[in-house]
Amino acid sequence: MATIDDIVKVSGVSRSTVFRFLNGSNVRAEAKKAIIQAMEQLNYKTDAIYKQQNIVIEISTSNNFESFKGFTEVVQGIAQRADEKGVRVHLVRRTGEQIIHDYTRWNTGEKLKGVIVIGKNIEDEQKEAEMLLAKGIPHVFVNRVMDDPAISYVAVDLKQAAYEMVSYLIQKGHRNIAVCGNPQKFKVDRDKLEGYKKALQENDIKVSNKYYYEVETPDEWENSLGKMFSKECMPTAYFAICDSHAMKFIHMAQSKGYKVPEDIAVVGMDDVETAQYFKPALTTVHVPFKKMGTVAVDNLLQLITDDEVSCIKTIIKHKLMIRESCGKKPGSRSFELGE
Repeated sequence: MATIDDIVKVSGVSRSTVFRFLNGSNVRAEAKKAIIQAMEQLNYKTDAIYKQQNIVIEISTSNNFESFKGFTEVVQGIAQRADEKGVRVHLVRRTGEQIIHDYTRWNTGEKLKGVIVIGKNIEDEQKEAEMLLAKGIPHVFVNRVMDDPAISYVAVDLKQAAYEMVSYLIQKGHRNIAVCGNPQKFKVDRDKLEGYKKALQENDIKVSNKYYYEVETPDEWENSLGKMFSKECMPTAYFAICDSHAMKFIHMAQSKGYKVPEDIAVVGMDDVETAQYFKPALTTVHVPFKKMGTVAVDNLLQLITDDEVSCIKTIIKHKLMIRESCGKKPGSRSFELGE
């Protein structure tokens, strides 16, 4: 373990100045820089470095981010890691014109600041990304694989995850797989629907308007599925772009006399806490939201403190959670996982 004497020796700063710095007192800018460089070189209490540098992280969210359990887990991960690092966190609701307003007036003052963005629609994400780049503000987008090579993000590859889930259904014999999403408004929907299409196309299955629906409102979602239930060509499986949609679909199917998974298999994405306790237990994609929050903090701190790093892109692993809701092959009487 490095000692204060080691810091004094490497930095060339007096012992009393090092003590004043560690106690939070003001020291000359040149001395502060030399002490921090020495601490980093010696790997001495890295968390203390962040605290002394007066770093503040802003979490930029949409107005209704709490409606999705996954985003609250992201915030928990951010808060936990920031507390470990001795970094302050501010939660800011920032949508529409407020994005332009806030970043136009952005001023760090003596603080080192960065932004973690979660839960925005496509329009707000693009607007915020443009402002962050224009202002040179360190940033990390969470749960979004951003196309711009200059944008930093921490995310699951949702396109690949959706592709694997739909491919799993196809391997079990399903060819008529329904899906419903809003790719015009949400990038997560767009990525998941692209994964759905890729899986069908690679298995020579046509993307049919009998089973593929693009909607813009919850009412349109319910109306589209209502029409699907009324058709003679009922799908044998439903791929829900999130667990809440999967659960709503199961309730809708059961209210119309269909059994899950006996009559129709259902899968989701996210693996929210209730998914494994739902009846039937929901087959889904596990997305480690809290982990993304902690990694977002680590990456953002590096972007703030390391002048040689301008962009960090991190893909977090996902996992298929195979449970009861996709239980059997179409036309069969029984199904065991792993067959």
